[in-house]
Amino acid sequence: MEGFLENFIPFNTVAMKNPPFRIFFFPCKSPGSFFFFPFFLLFLSPGVQAQSMFVSEGISIRNDYGYELIGRLRDRILLFRDKYDDFEVQAFDNQMRLSWTRGMDDLDRRGVQILSVVGSKNDFSVIHKVRRRSRTALRIHKYDPGANLIDSMMVKDYGDRIFTPPVLDIVRSDDKNCFVVFNSAERNKLEITCFRLDKMQLLWDKTIAIDDEFYENGPKAMALSNAGEFFLINERNNRRSRLEEHEFLVLHIGSGFEKTSRVPLGEYLTNDMRFIYDNHNRRLVAAGLYADKNRDRANGVFYLSMTPGDTTGQVLRYEPFDDKFISVLRQKDVSDDTKGVEDADVKQLVLRQDGGVVLVVERQHEIQRGSAAGRGFWRDGLRMVVDFYFDDMFIIAMHPDGRIHWKTVLHKKQYSQDDDGTFSSYFLVRGADKLRVLFNDEIKYENTCSEYVISPDGDFDRNSLVNTVGQNMRLRFRDALQVSAGECLIPSEFRNKLKLVLLRFQ
Repeated sequence: MEGFLENFIPFNTVAMKNPPFRIFFFPCKSPGSFFFFPFFLLFLSPGVQAQSMFVSEGISIRNDYGYELIGRLRDRILLFRDKYDDFEVQAFDNQMRLSWTRGMDDLDRRGVQILSVVGSKNDFSVIHKVRRRSRTALRIHKYDPGANLIDSMMVKDYGDRIFTPPVLDIVRSDDKNCFVVFNSAERNKLEITCFRLDKMQLLWDKTIAIDDEFYENGPKAMALSNAGEFFLINERNNRRSRLEEHEFLVLHIGSGFEKTSRVPLGEYLTNDMRFIYDNHNRRLVAAGLYADKNRDRANGVFYLSMTPGDTTGQVLRYEPFDDKFISVLRQKDVSDDTKGVEDADVKQLVLRQDGGVVLVVERQHEIQRGSAAGRGFWRDGLRMVVDFYFDDMFIIAMHPDGRIHWKTVLHKKQYSQDDDGTFSSYFLVRGADKLRVLFNDEIKYENTCSEYVISPDGDFDRNSLVNTVGQNMRLRFRDALQVSAGECLIPSEFRNKLKLVLLRFQ
């Protein structure tokens, strides 16, 4: 059986050591100390190697606007804090003890919106929007590991725009070295700017005309290669009455060119999907769920792989769910049930080195209750109550030709109310020879946390990780961040205090 070393693209050093995902923060029991939880070992299954856990001291976020985990630079883990009218960076050692705090006085204190904080091996960059009256500019500041300014640049001046101020969003490449900022404030055009961080170089800047249908539906997906090639994907005619015209429209944009490709999707409807650019094999890859009749229920998975601009090597394959798989997922016999799978959302794709992909799907839905249910009345009037359900997952590995390699069902049940599912869902840790799925068993103040450890052939073990009873921790796995092949950072939020938890796999 092939191992993950052969199937999965190895982690990029920059991306793994300095992943710039948005995150929130965390404290510990006594300042400057770390905690290895002795009870931790009590919850491990026999034969499973132990993990160690280190927790930072408490950080009050009552008056903070937002945070960004920069990642590991040299021997420190850096955290960026946005405090409305002030910015600062905090550094922690490998045992999550606070080393230093440094204010960032070079950043303006008024009219600044942080778009992203991106770390690399030896520096990190703050990408931000500056607004002065009706004038907006996109800027980058680059810092060394000590949070000292080493370079700055204005990427683009959007000029005076009183009635349509820029609305900026960002897409980053897999190695985090390239990014695209796009302005979607105007109905019939997109302003797209591509920048390379290591050379502090503007690669290209374009304005793309879009039609009304694209504007109404919005882009289905976006992807960016490490070389700065941008892909904007739209889907058209995803309804049974126009199945013959059902297609993906792929707009491929680079320095000096713009190309459009059409991908006919045949006889099925699509439910949900993700796109990702495979830099190793230089192909655009998509995978997702399809339906025979009703888009509310998935009947199988599909796989798409294409070389941009070349339709001869395109691969499109549909694989239906079998009765055994659906029976295991729904935990009942469905031999006479053709309804498929409800409430399934594609969460992420993991690329394999051979050109295949691993598809991660989670079943989730929410229910809004109010006056119709006879609940939700408070002294200040009607209040809607929202229930969040994050339930079972399934993971499907697919070969480069779209055939299913293996599929696995992971059972869990998570319920919460009026919290936007903050402590629900999961975090996927990608190792060279295994995948780990980390999650809360229940969504409450004190509970246990578990993991599924998945082998290269799809077999798995379920282990208990930690018990948070009496620890003043609520782990937010969905906002966790992997910093190496054997480490991840998990935010914990409890009574306006955040702790940064470093989980190290032995």
